[in-house]
Amino acid sequence: MTSSGPVAFVRRAVSAVRWRVAMRQYRAGRFASRTLLRHGEPGELAVVMCLWNRRERIDAVLTQLDAQQGPRVRLFLWNNRPSDDAWYRERIAAYRAHGALAEVTLISSRENVGGLGRFFVARRLWLSGYRGPFVMLDDDQDVSDHLLTDLLAASGPRTIAGYWAWTMQGDYWARTPAEPGDRVSYVGTGGCACDIDIVADLAFFTELPRYFAFLEDIWMCGYARKRGWVLRKVDTPIEFVLEETNQHHTLAERKAEFYRYLQLDDASA
Repeated sequence: MTSSGPVAFVRRAVSAVRWRVAMRQYRAGRFASRTLLRHGEPGELAVVMCLWNRRERIDAVLTQLDAQQGPRVRLFLWNNRPSDDAWYRERIAAYRAHGALAEVTLISSRENVGGLGRFFVARRLWLSGYRGPFVMLDDDQDVSDHLLTDLLAASGPRTIAGYWAWTMQGDYWARTPAEPGDRVSYVGTGGCACDIDIVADLAFFTELPRYFAFLEDIWMCGYARKRGWVLRKVDTPIEFVLEETNQHHTLAERKAEFYRYLQLDDASA
């Protein structure tokens, strides 16, 4: 063992302990949040977004959600990079909402839990009595002013409906794009409406293997499908930006591995 071996081992052990502690706290809904913007009465539809390395996108996010048709919006921002908190607080405080955006709440996570953060927010909402669909959006997506009405029109009990939807052919990368309205094998978390009952059972968190914890999109779909949920493609315009910042480039092999691990029967989609 090299001289750096014991140090590396200790660091990994400490990191593992910190992760387990964070998971227990977050599953229980114990994390600090701060409402930074309130425009009129609180909104009815929860929209949840995770933040990591695209802080320059916050103005566009606020503007596009404020322009939405349909329900009032409560936006929850889960920030996995606390060093950017001051930036987000400043930009949100400077924004003057005049449309659909009723509230903006910022949650700062000391541990980077990736996209799982959106489901911790959902769990706390569920515990507070929120029911029905909530919407998940990524900060690298430009959306139309009818995104939310499009998603809600396709949503329902035990349903996940979203833009980024595929039918798999036995493997994550052996897939074909779906047509609007199709029942599918996979729906991405970015640009989707999901019945908040997805987190009603703590098994959603406790059964997710730590090795695959940053692949919450595949887990959401596999978890839902094995429980008889419907996954559906939604026709709505979304444009992806800042492609070079997307973490999926480093997770391609693990995505395929996780899909095989879940042993999903694609013929049942």
